[in-house]
Amino acid sequence: MADLLKLRELVFESDNKACFIERDEILGRLETEMADYDKPDKFAVIFSKLLSRVSVPINENDYFAGRVVEALPYEGLKTANSLLNSTGHLSPDYGKVLKCGLKGIVSEIREIAREKGDAESESFAENAAVVATAVRDYCSRYAEEAEKAGFSEMAEALRTVPYEPAYDFYSALQGIWILHMILSCYIGARDYAFGNFDKYMLAFYEKALADGKTEAELTELLAGFLIKANEICGRGAHNYNTKPILCQSSKQYLNIGGEDPNKFSTVCLKAAELNNMSQPEIVVRLKPDADAEFTAQVFRSLAVLTDKVNVYNYDTIFKCLTDRGVHPDIAKDFTYSACCTFDLHYHNPRGEYYVPTVQIFLEVLHGKKYTSTEEILKDYTAALSEDMKNRHWIKSTENMRQTTLLDSLLLTDTAMECKYAYDKDRAYCLNNYFLSGVATVGDSLMVLDTLVFKEKRYSYTEFMKILDENYENNEELRSEILSYERFGNDGENDKYTAMAGRAMVDAVDKLPKRDNEYNIPGFYSLERDNRWRGETGASPDGRKHGEPFSENQSPTYGADKNGITALLKSVAKLPFERTAGGGLNLTFSQKVSPDVLKALVLSYFSMGGLHVGISVIDRKTLEDAMVHPEKYKSLTVRLYGFSEYFISLPPWQQLAILNRTEYSV
Repeated sequence: MADLLKLRELVFESDNKACFIERDEILGRLETEMADYDKPDKFAVIFSKLLSRVSVPINENDYFAGRVVEALPYEGLKTANSLLNSTGHLSPDYGKVLKCGLKGIVSEIREIAREKGDAESESFAENAAVVATAVRDYCSRYAEEAEKAGFSEMAEALRTVPYEPAYDFYSALQGIWILHMILSCYIGARDYAFGNFDKYMLAFYEKALADGKTEAELTELLAGFLIKANEICGRGAHNYNTKPILCQSSKQYLNIGGEDPNKFSTVCLKAAELNNMSQPEIVVRLKPDADAEFTAQVFRSLAVLTDKVNVYNYDTIFKCLTDRGVHPDIAKDFTYSACCTFDLHYHNPRGEYYVPTVQIFLEVLHGKKYTSTEEILKDYTAALSEDMKNRHWIKSTENMRQTTLLDSLLLTDTAMECKYAYDKDRAYCLNNYFLSGVATVGDSLMVLDTLVFKEKRYSYTEFMKILDENYENNEELRSEILSYERFGNDGENDKYTAMAGRAMVDAVDKLPKRDNEYNIPGFYSLERDNRWRGETGASPDGRKHGEPFSENQSPTYGADKNGITALLKSVAKLPFERTAGGGLNLTFSQKVSPDVLKALVLSYFSMGGLHVGISVIDRKTLEDAMVHPEKYKSLTVRLYGFSEYFISLPPWQQLAILNRTEYSV
């Protein structure tokens, strides 16, 4: 255990201003060296040259090899160099890598390319071979270094994986980690995920037990693997004092559970408790009746890990996907790869678009004189759909396709067609549409229906003028509006937010799509609820221009006053059966027992709830951390869909955490 503690301390001692200096220096030289090189294998060659020139450092406390040399950048150094880069945001097919090795995958691709017989497929196969060979040679150099350092098991593994199949529990973890580190740090992109980890690692775990290893030994070894995820980007936040690397603030998600959790699923939770750092985020795909012991362990671990765990309602998500035409065998393998963001495991790279839902709502309100909420919602759905259609982010495959060659190799559905990750005709095109501010829109509809359409205290034109004037000279009216029972209290007025949610999801479902395309809505804001506040005018719910709107699936800050049970009943009224993304964050002021967490979450899921993430922290601790950050280097909090170090956040985001409703049970 001493090694785990020392590795953890190395993360806290790292400098968030440091770059991956060798990577950037080498790529800088290659920019000049390869400037006139225009052959189809250009980026495969760049990747190969990079891996052949970087160091292979090993720390004396390492459980697994795979580190990147860091240093402070100097004047004139290009950081982070994007000669080689990717978009990330995917779950590689690590299971196939462990089974076949990169060598076996490339062999399959070559055979398919021969059958296809076209130049494009043959070029893809040759590039894949160059990339796989570069990884093999890099690992061979690492094996030599490990041997010199006295790490014989590490050296043996690196002579084999990930080029050849893994042969035991240790080699499987080593193979995954070295690839994960290369993808994140050397190619450079955020949010590669470990996929459905407990599924593809189970056989290696069972073999290790049969060979005489104990569960305790394997749990500690796995914890040594998990702690490596914290080395990818240190402790920096994505929006404040960012680290000068392409994978800055990358989030690593490890998925477990589903309809058949196994003994190793439980071991993953126990290892996460030993790690107990912000990375990786443990994603539990919870089917409560699948395995009683696993379900019980989920809540024992949630009580310990708190903000480092996401719990998703497996049944709700599976139904959403199959209703949208995803084959059940693919649907049951769904994963999350970052920020409460859904994907189909290794079957797709992920597209995502944060829809300016509140801004569009206000534009609709100012478009004409309305006489009912139904009329508003009809036009709102149309306007949202038009925005998503016109501003749809179609990746530029011409610019990205060859730089994402290793990504493409590890998305095996795509690779077996000799296609790059972002080719439009790949097997699965998955688009996440993030719908923010649902409670702000819903409460605004409630106010309009009450004051304008029903009580007729104001004409529609008069009320719009009040909004345009940002409630100036109308503070008494604003105070009255803020006193109304709003979304989050299990009251009659929840229906308006449910209506708003359905209108948003309807807009996604109206989008044109190809046969291989899946548009997945989710009530999720990331930090847009604060970041967009300056461009979002006053809203009918009493929110002034410049104030944040509601976060994710939650009520507006402070609107929920009737306790956590009422909150969960309210949120469960959203149309989650038609969504697969987004999150609900709950903050508790004191520790909560596993039994209480279990009762709350399972009751919520039985009502159709989608997701729960929690923080356990009190306001006084957060306030002290803002004044004395040096005392709180390991303090983590729940941020939207992941765990983050509180002292790494910008001041406005620290205040947003402070403003969340705290619950006691």
